[in-house]
Amino acid sequence: MTGSSFNKVFGGAMLVAGTCIGAGMLGLPISTAASGFYPSTIAFLVCWVMMTLSALLMLEVSLWYPEETNLITMAKSTLGKAGESIAWICYVLFLYALMAAYTSGAAGLIGEGLTKIGLNAKWGIWIIVSLFGLVVYLGAKWVDGVNRIFMLFLVFAYFALVYHVVPQVSPSLLKEGHPKFLFSTAPLLVTSFGFHLLIPSLKNYMHGDIKGLRRAIIGGSLLPLVVYLLWELLILGVVPVSGDKGLVAMMQAEKNSGRQAVVELTQLLSQILNNHRINLLVGSFAISAILTSFIGVALGLFDFFADGFHIKKTWRGRLVLAILTFMPPVLIAIYCPQFLLALHYAGMFAAVLLIIYPVLMVWSGRYRLKIASSYQVMGGKPLLILVLLFGLGVIVLEGLDHLKWLPEPFVQERLFD
Repeated sequence: MTGSSFNKVFGGAMLVAGTCIGAGMLGLPISTAASGFYPSTIAFLVCWVMMTLSALLMLEVSLWYPEETNLITMAKSTLGKAGESIAWICYVLFLYALMAAYTSGAAGLIGEGLTKIGLNAKWGIWIIVSLFGLVVYLGAKWVDGVNRIFMLFLVFAYFALVYHVVPQVSPSLLKEGHPKFLFSTAPLLVTSFGFHLLIPSLKNYMHGDIKGLRRAIIGGSLLPLVVYLLWELLILGVVPVSGDKGLVAMMQAEKNSGRQAVVELTQLLSQILNNHRINLLVGSFAISAILTSFIGVALGLFDFFADGFHIKKTWRGRLVLAILTFMPPVLIAIYCPQFLLALHYAGMFAAVLLIIYPVLMVWSGRYRLKIASSYQVMGGKPLLILVLLFGLGVIVLEGLDHLKWLPEPFVQERLFD
């Protein structure tokens, strides 16, 4: 591999990893706590394999088309007008669910700071939307600049936390949990590996280099897996699962009263570690993770609406786009301020867009339209059926979870494998 080729693969892998790693990882230890560290590790591995396979299927479809062809166009070409319409709706709902989660999470963290200086915590949501809505309104260059600043904070805080917290991990805490609680975590895990919408842009960036694209997708998705498992180790090895102040209690408090589980986690970590420097790192990491995700998704939604509704980016057009981008998520965050719930909904829409759609498009292209392809994911129809069943399973599990038909842990219950 030449130096230029290596740089492209490395850059592509970093784009994949950066798209995955973000605010969603804050909720992972809370959602998976009742399952325990070791069963959750297996679930992460399974989800990584299935999401990587669906990403390679998305790559196969993307390579059928010229540059600048997005998911909506691919869906229309392979699945017809109905496929295009469903993809369009799921795309918007997926990004709105993510925006609502990030708005709610960021507002909770900012609101916590406001209460410490005697101000109303409810101002947090308007501060976030006003400041970062303006950044998105001003365009991609501003988003890129602000994102780089917060990414520096994110990377520094993460590695500093790993350095300080790993020595304090308790092996006995890692043994808590039971695998029966794993099923309800599937939608959140899917969201955490959701980089597939980037693939058409990645193909353009790497000029259709198939070997390089495969390496970038597999290597780039492997990095978030390592980051997530290390984050799980830190949190589940330091914060108890059960008890009034445990991770299960945080999750159920958010479900029942709307109290932000992410905010409570940062507060509890600070209390347990009892170190001013670590308190600052925890807060910096949490807010940086949420804001980098927030402005990235907001810019994607902003541009999607501009293209979909053919709105020119004049000052009036930008104002309309800003209202379309920010108002629905703000209203959702105000009336349903549940970070984890919004991420679960995002996971359900992600299962349709990022798992089921790649399978259906590949099936249609290979076996119905007989599209000639320079790249084909191995495994044939059995692999397609396996990935499809995984996607359908995620949706079914989310439905069962909302119907309260899945096992649910109790706050005072002592959980062991």
